[in-house]
Amino acid sequence: MRIGIYKDTFANNRGADIAVKNLAAGLSERGHMVTLFDKSEFAEKVRDDYDVIISTGTNESLDLVKIKGLPPIIQQFHTDPEYPFRHWIKRWLRNRAIKAALKKATAFQVLREEHIETLQKLISVPKEKITVIGNWSRFEGHAKSLPEEKIIICPGAINADKNQSLLVDAFAEVSDGFPDWQVHIYGRGKAKDEAALLKRITAKRLGNRILLKGYADLSEPYAKCAFGAFPSKTEGFGMVILDAAMFRKPSLMIHDWIGCGESVSPSGFAGALRKLMSDADHRYALGERSYEYCRAHYSRETILDRWERLLSEAAR
Repeated sequence: MRIGIYKDTFANNRGADIAVKNLAAGLSERGHMVTLFDKSEFAEKVRDDYDVIISTGTNESLDLVKIKGLPPIIQQFHTDPEYPFRHWIKRWLRNRAIKAALKKATAFQVLREEHIETLQKLISVPKEKITVIGNWSRFEGHAKSLPEEKIIICPGAINADKNQSLLVDAFAEVSDGFPDWQVHIYGRGKAKDEAALLKRITAKRLGNRILLKGYADLSEPYAKCAFGAFPSKTEGFGMVILDAAMFRKPSLMIHDWIGCGESVSPSGFAGALRKLMSDADHRYALGERSYEYCRAHYSRETILDRWERLLSEAAR
């Protein structure tokens, strides 16, 4: 099958960027002719001879809808489908444009069962046009843990939606009882968002214990950390949870994004943080369950099988 995959930019190499590249490589390995292109190549590549095009976001759908005569398009969501509409809530023209563009898609791929109903409410999509598919971890098959260190890691862009402030506040609440522990936040954000988070850390007198690490290869941090904390409000899949599970490390979050780890309300985040920090047996058991769950539900072969079925149905 000839497949075009369009993502407007790969500038940040974040979770969605990695997932799209993984998908392109996986489908290519199965014998499909895959063309992965970004905004800079759009005019040149969008009219190639494809059986189907995968649109990887709402910005991408706005670009594709302007082109006449394209093959069937599968609209992919890497976040809760409601998020783009909240994001543009003050720009109603853009909001309506997104809805109109999305309605042109032949099929939709979401990351959780709960997203089906959300998408149906937003743009009146028939349920039979929506398929639930996840991603797989880039660490699958070769993740090896190192001796555990008293470190909590939190990968993700720094902004209000990723909600790192909740982690800072929760750690500040319990930190006196755990003087040897640290939090390492991996990611970047706008200068004002990074400055605000650093100011919050400094105000809590935790500048030597909550460290902003910027972008980094996360292989060693996952291998050495005790667990991951993922307080995001909007991220639909949370590659951090799946990646952590491949190292048999649990994740703490405020939404049950993929069916494993520990999900608590924001008000219970500090208590759950304390429990994970104080109970190594609990960490171990939760990490093992997360690993087995993700291996069963989000393996590379399972995800590629789902994609091939969806691609074949859309291209008919």
